[in-house]
Amino acid sequence: MKILLTAIGSTGDILPFVALAEALKKAGHSVKVCSYNVYKSHFDKINIPFAAVGPALDLDKVGAVRDRLKRLSPFKQLDFLVNDVFLQEGEKFYNDFLVASQGYHFGVCHSLDFIGQQVMMENRLPWASVIICPGVIPTAYAAPMHVAKLGHWGNRLSWKLLGLVKGRVEKKIEDLLFGLNGIRRNINVIGTFSPHLNLVAASEFMGKTYPDLPNNFTVTGPWWVPENHYQPPGAIETFTSAGKADVVFTLGSMGRAEGISKKSLFMVAAQKAGVRAIIQKSWPGEMPDDLPDDILIVDYKMPFHYLFRQARVVVHLANSGTSIAACKAGAASVTVPHLVDQRYWAAMLYEQGVSRRPLPPKKLTPDRLAAEIRAALDDAVMAERAAALREAMQNENGTANAVKAIENFVYSIKE
Repeated sequence: MKILLTAIGSTGDILPFVALAEALKKAGHSVKVCSYNVYKSHFDKINIPFAAVGPALDLDKVGAVRDRLKRLSPFKQLDFLVNDVFLQEGEKFYNDFLVASQGYHFGVCHSLDFIGQQVMMENRLPWASVIICPGVIPTAYAAPMHVAKLGHWGNRLSWKLLGLVKGRVEKKIEDLLFGLNGIRRNINVIGTFSPHLNLVAASEFMGKTYPDLPNNFTVTGPWWVPENHYQPPGAIETFTSAGKADVVFTLGSMGRAEGISKKSLFMVAAQKAGVRAIIQKSWPGEMPDDLPDDILIVDYKMPFHYLFRQARVVVHLANSGTSIAACKAGAASVTVPHLVDQRYWAAMLYEQGVSRRPLPPKKLTPDRLAAEIRAALDDAVMAERAAALREAMQNENGTANAVKAIENFVYSIKE
């Protein structure tokens, strides 16, 4: 079967598609991926055909967008993404997707890839929507992003109120899509689902789903890139030869200026906490030479599945990728969420007892961060829970379950 994957978002959104592409290829399917040019190397490594879509980007440009989003409220984030990104570049994305999609039998799109979905409909292809964050799935059992439990009626009302608030933004997207190919449909800006198949790429032990999950939704487990692709550099093996580091700091997808600023904050916090630390930078370039012996800075491309196993505690932004990786590594977390989905994952980690209470970004200081790191390191119960969660997640095979769900759906409509 010829399957087209359309992957958008930051690195945390793209890597699950890398894992799925490889699993589909191993299952004997012909796969092509459409995404931003900056992610081509991820798919080149596993010999997956790739088509760049949209305007050419570089890491600084991607980081600048993320930095701006972090300074905005949730609804202003939506306005910015729609007005400054989607409406400006939508037509180019659509035309690129349309060219790349010819001759395929099935599509797999991110739940926020409205244009990729529109192209599937233009080509009359059945398609699956990929949900990375279960908090966007409407349910009577929790409010949006599971920020509260208000009872069935209160939860339903909160979803309706959210729909009213975001309706203005959605109308702009719907009008653009209608102008591209004359297909009118309803868009949900926190996640648009497929009428055919919806794949929830989250762990059953982390991202909550509820009994009212629709029948065409399948919780697969997280999609994880196989670990045999990575050969660690000698520096980190030397640094951890005497045992794990106390803490890993990972900066996430941010711009160069903020990355350098956070690196300085992390170094001071590590020294105040008196810990051995690994800092993952978020920008390319030379490594600094003037580092204390108990601090190591590693490359921004080092995969989380390897990096997080090298420490007892991980300080991160709590996006889906870092949250799941920390749990799979058996590490406790200190989270500093900025975006809406990060607040969801930070809450899930805290609820599982494997994280400190999320830190507000505006109150982040070296002293506060150092205190949180020390508290996490000294919490034996949290360490036990992190180890238990790691064991529980070991047998999850999200990509195999996703491949099976896709095959079962396609074969069912052929019968």
